Amino acid sequence: MRRLSTLGATLAVAVAVVAACGAPKPPPHTVPELASDPELLQGILARCTADRHAAATEVECANARLAVERVATQEDSKHVDERGAEFERQREQRRLKEEQSRRAAERSQPGFDPYSSPVTGDKPADPPKP
Repeated sequence: MRRLSTLGATLAVAVAVVAACGAPKPPPHTVPELASDPELLQGILARCTADRHAAATEVECANARLAVERVATQEDSKHVDERGAEFERQREQRRLKEEQSRRAAERSQPGFDPYSSPVTGDKPADPPKP
């Protein structure tokens, strides 16, 4: 009987050791890893969105949010020159349109024509009364 209890105790210790020595949890993915792998980032974001507790407490969820911000910033910096060029093109178009409307307004108003203006007498104007 004593052998059986010793065997049971040894077996219990062995099970506990095997359970404790299970595969170690992998370290959380870093921000650069997540930023460079969009599929992994999508998966982690989906998991964090589904589990609010994990989203608030896990380092990997925080890293995923930072990676999303980093990717968005990189995309924005790529398009800054394009947006600036588009702004300048629109500004030039507006300036040309305003110039054309100004010229059209000037053409519609009659200008001074010295040859068709009325002729007045050579009498000077009356001086102002004191």
